[in-house]
Amino acid sequence: MRRSAAGGLVPLGTPGHRSGPARDGLLPARQADRAALAEARLRRAWLLVVGPALVDHTRLVRARNGILVVGCWRPELVPSLRQAAEAAWPQLRERLERMWKLRFQRMEVVPCDPPEPETPAPPRPRQDPLLEVLEFLRRVPKDGWTRRPD
Repeated sequence: MRRSAAGGLVPLGTPGHRSGPARDGLLPARQADRAALAEARLRRAWLLVVGPALVDHTRLVRARNGILVVGCWRPELVPSLRQAAEAAWPQLRERLERMWKLRFQRMEVVPCDPPEPETPAPPRPRQDPLLEVLEFLRRVPKDGWTRRPD
């Protein structure tokens, strides 16, 4: 609570109070969550964003503050990618807004390291052997052997 200009106390959540989500750091956290969600969506659909010719040479570096940063690990392609990005930006921007409701003011192409190779998932720990057998028997076709004779 704080004192208002009239001398009375004003609850913290009222419109006249200056402290709020924007000043307390809650709004930037929400924006960071939205940016992380947008990046994840773009990474999953990267083939649709850049097309089949560039999908093997580029990756999304960052998508924040209205800037889409695309990385390319082949230095000889970076200048031509910058020119192509400049020419194709209006169409790409329209596609991002239409398909994913994401708005960006510009796109930057920067050199980057290649992505690390994906490591296989660690093996799952074994379940209870009896449960494994029961699950196997549930999946196997029964061929009528569980029906009662009529």
